[in-house]
Amino acid sequence: MTSDKQATLSPGRTMATGYTGNDFLTGLAKDWKVRLEKPVEQEMPDGKMRTYVHGRGKNGMTVSAGYADHKNMSSLLCAAGTKEPGDFEFLASCTGLDVAGIDHAKASSWLDRAKKETDSLYEKQVAKTGIEQEYVVSGVLVSGPVRMVLHRTYRRYSLRILGGAAV
Repeated sequence: MTSDKQATLSPGRTMATGYTGNDFLTGLAKDWKVRLEKPVEQEMPDGKMRTYVHGRGKNGMTVSAGYADHKNMSSLLCAAGTKEPGDFEFLASCTGLDVAGIDHAKASSWLDRAKKETDSLYEKQVAKTGIEQEYVVSGVLVSGPVRMVLHRTYRRYSLRILGGAAV
């Protein structure tokens, strides 16, 4: 889906039955020196409780995994800056999520295009408004059971990987 189309969000769905993402998160944390916290439950605006695992690494890199049903991963959010060495490589490693059905080559290629797209949109918006705190969103990649969207803000990228939640 291109950025000129509007993605809609539905209630979070798991990426795959039985997929916890624990091995992936452990490897990501080790590779990028991200300290994962213990799982926490948070109440959503709809009143339902969701389980999350948050982590923080160097240069403000963050990761957050969500579990709509408290055991099967339903979302992954990876965020990093736009200026530090390794920031974008961290996001690229997040596209390597090991849930069955993801086309990793397609996801990697899409992420490179999405970065160029959001950077261009961001620069155009800043030039138009003169405000550096702009917010732009890429088109959506559908790969197997997940949807990926790249967000760009002032000095920050956020890669959201959702289990069937964006259509």
